[in-house]
Amino acid sequence: MDKPIKIKKERKRPQGEFRDKERTKLKLIHAVGEIIRTEGYPGLGVNRIAAKAGVNKKLIYRYFDSVDNLIEIYIRGKNYWATLHEKLAVADITEANLNDETISELLGAQLELLNEDEEMKQIVLWEIGNSNGLIQDISGTRETTENRLLKIIDPLFDKDIADFKTILALQTAGIYYLALHATQNEGKFFGINVHSKTGRNRVRQAIKQINSWAFANVEKKTKKKS
Repeated sequence: MDKPIKIKKERKRPQGEFRDKERTKLKLIHAVGEIIRTEGYPGLGVNRIAAKAGVNKKLIYRYFDSVDNLIEIYIRGKNYWATLHEKLAVADITEANLNDETISELLGAQLELLNEDEEMKQIVLWEIGNSNGLIQDISGTRETTENRLLKIIDPLFDKDIADFKTILALQTAGIYYLALHATQNEGKFFGINVHSKTGRNRVRQAIKQINSWAFANVEKKTKKKS
C-alpha cells in the first residue's frame, strides 16, 4: 500500500519583524518633522529624535546608518521649495499673464504661506545658518524654480530704469525676515507684526505699490521707444 504523499507547507516569512522595522523607521522620520516644527534644527540630536519617536537610539544607526542620513531622508522627502512654488502656482506664470498684479499676488501668497508654515520657517533659518551639502541642495532647488520666473521677467525690464531682479530679491528677503522675526521674537518690526491680518495687509499693500511703480516705469520706457 502506497504511503500518502506529504505536501510541504511553505514557511511563512517573518512579516511581523518587517512591519515593526517599517513602523519604527516612519516613527523616526515623523519625529524629525515634529522637532523641526516645534524646536527648529538645533533640536535634531540623536537622543532627542529617539525620545520623540519613543524608540531606542540604536535603531537610528541600524536603519539609517547615521542621524544625518535620517534627517536627509526627511528633508528630501518634503522637497520644500518645489512644494512651495507648486502651491504658489509659479509654473502657471507666463509672459502673457505676467504683470505687476501677478507678481504682487505671488509675493503676497508667499507671505501667507510662510506665516502659516512653521516648518518652512525653520528650514529657512537652517539654510541661513548652515552651509552643508544638504542645505546647498535645498537652496539649489529654490534657485532653479526662481530662475524660471526670472527668465520671463528679465527681458521686460531695462536695468537702467528698473532692476526688477534686485527689486524682487529685496521684496522676497523682506518677506522672509518679517515672517521669521515675528516668529522668533514675537514682536513687531517697524511697527508691523505679520502674525496679524492687519500687519500682513500692510505688507501686501506696500508690495503692490512697489511693483506698480516698477511696471509703470517699464511702460514709460516702452512708450518712449515706440
